[in-house]
Amino acid sequence: MLARGPPVKRVALIYNDGKRKTLRLARRLENLLRQSNINIVDPREGPQVIIVVGGDGTLLRAFHQTMGSAPILGVKDGTFGTLLEVDPDQVEYLPDLLSKGMYWIEEATTIETRGKTRMVALNEFLIRSGKLGKSSRLGVAVDRVPTGECICDGVIVSTPTGSLAYSLAAGGPLLDPRSGDMVVSYVAPWPPSLSLAVRSFVLPLTSEVEIWSPDPQAYVVADGLTPLKVEPPIKVSGSDVKALFARLSPDPADFYRRVVKRMVPRRLTGIMDYLETGILPQNL
Repeated sequence: MLARGPPVKRVALIYNDGKRKTLRLARRLENLLRQSNINIVDPREGPQVIIVVGGDGTLLRAFHQTMGSAPILGVKDGTFGTLLEVDPDQVEYLPDLLSKGMYWIEEATTIETRGKTRMVALNEFLIRSGKLGKSSRLGVAVDRVPTGECICDGVIVSTPTGSLAYSLAAGGPLLDPRSGDMVVSYVAPWPPSLSLAVRSFVLPLTSEVEIWSPDPQAYVVADGLTPLKVEPPIKVSGSDVKALFARLSPDPADFYRRVVKRMVPRRLTGIMDYLETGILPQNL
């Protein structure tokens, strides 16, 4: 269940000022916030909400900058924006909703690496060969039980939030944000005829995933950001760090509405319209 947020007087505004379209939208939102007597502060100065204008990548960078210190509210200005809550045509109403506390706070799980190097990911970790452009032999163990080994381009360990991203492209399942699970997926295992019977599997965040390799080094990439060279094995499990999202509705089913809106073609047979309106299309 989502918790109601308090009235907002202080926000941080994060966006990519290198994109003209994003800059215009951010400046427009900035003016609207000031007209509503909402102060715009630095992310380090204790904002009540962090507003991110851009795409999923901008939001992920904002999370790594702030590490769950305040709820993040995404304004979509990217291609898909499955993590973003607000469309550009909704920004006119945003300051009023925030100032009246008409929003809800959702807590999202993260994962982290254990051992010498601690990294946190909101979306996923990609573990791959320490040699750029090379596949590597990688194996996976769950709670110290080996589950498989193959030559592949990498292994992805994803949160429910990240199940819509790289993990989905690698053949992983979509996870409901309430599931409290993570997904492990092999990327391009080779040869296909000898690849694992199970290329992707779901396990609880309380488990520990161990990715090992005969190579002396491997790359770990958190949320598509800078790769870090580490020595295998790499151990991943659920983290105590929580990501916070500001949502405009307390309904958990809004997750599926957001997915459909961002990723599913609007009209194939008319079923999508029927589910929304209850009016049966002529061609069904």
